[in-house]
Amino acid sequence: MREPGRTGRPDWLFGTGATPAQKVLAHAVAAAGCAVLAVYGRDEGWTWWQWVLGLLLVWDLAGGVVANGLDTAKRFYHSPPPLGTGTVGRFLHHPVGFTAAHVQPVAAGLAFDGGPWWWGPLWYLWALAGAVLVARVRESLRRPVALGAVGLGAMVAPLVTAPGGMAWLPVVLLLKLVLAHGVPEGAAGPAGPAAGCPPR
Repeated sequence: MREPGRTGRPDWLFGTGATPAQKVLAHAVAAAGCAVLAVYGRDEGWTWWQWVLGLLLVWDLAGGVVANGLDTAKRFYHSPPPLGTGTVGRFLHHPVGFTAAHVQPVAAGLAFDGGPWWWGPLWYLWALAGAVLVARVRESLRRPVALGAVGLGAMVAPLVTAPGGMAWLPVVLLLKLVLAHGVPEGAAGPAGPAAGCPPR
């Protein structure tokens, strides 16, 4: 019998086999994030294009935390790429390549006023370093390393002045790229029944 989520048309957003409910949830979180952004940006005096960019950033990052955390997405991105995938596709299919393509913090740092010039590069490189570390450690350490990168990032983020309305971005970026996307499905240790639970 075929395992759900491993067969069917390749889906680069949610992973092959994601259910409608899972997709709706990701979009719902993205929409809720846009509502929260309205609170962040209400006193910033953003132009129309800054609002558009801000909403796109939220939709991609907040919705991406859910989408990339789906088992279907993890199976898709931590398995060989689909047949016929070109050079760019193979780069984006790799967890580190996928993270390297996410230049959103740099774009936000350039587009919104208020933070130091190095704010965007700092969080871009933090996410990239986290993805590299997660990819290099043994499987049992991947989730703890990812959680450490996200947790330390969450502690450092308030210490660095963010561009106006973008204080949320570092933590959400790290959640999406380092934890949700970077940790493969089942990366929690040796396979087997949970401690204290009888085998089925």
